[in-house]
Amino acid sequence: MFVNLHKLIVFVSIPNGGVYDTAHRVFERSSFFPFKGPITVPKFGSQRFAILNVNNSRLSTLDYLPELLRFIAMHERAECCLVLNLVLYDYGPHHIGPIIHRLNRSQFEVHYIVVSSNYQDKRIITDEMIATLAAMVQRGVIHVNNTLVRGSSVRLKQRADEISQLIKAILKERRIGYM
Repeated sequence: MFVNLHKLIVFVSIPNGGVYDTAHRVFERSSFFPFKGPITVPKFGSQRFAILNVNNSRLSTLDYLPELLRFIAMHERAECCLVLNLVLYDYGPHHIGPIIHRLNRSQFEVHYIVVSSNYQDKRIITDEMIATLAAMVQRGVIHVNNTLVRGSSVRLKQRADEISQLIKAILKERRIGYM
């Protein structure tokens, strides 16, 4: 049977990348409650979103994976778009690899939105880091937002606006998969 695949949006950053602030601006919320019902945001029309408000920076990968699986199990049958925040660690206890491996096996249409500029300092996600991520992603599309933020709330708002437009475009796409 062919079905319309559910969207899963993954914000990817480096530590202190401002991804939480970006997500809060994109989804017009000051906090998220992942195990409550999905939310709607006026700029996205009737589309509903379920957002997991923890990432592999706050928890080790071993602790994060059960949270992710519980979150997916709770929302996978709902008509909503799932949203995650991940930090691009390529080694150690917070390694992103096992999480990406799990998402590669999911039944979702996965979109990785890389926010390359760090909020608190001048670090950025390099082309080499994006290549490392791309090597892990077997199923999904990687989008890169290069807006330089570096502590500027005006640029943070600009990045959030650009990502909102990207999400609108992602939501308009219809991909069909076999189930």
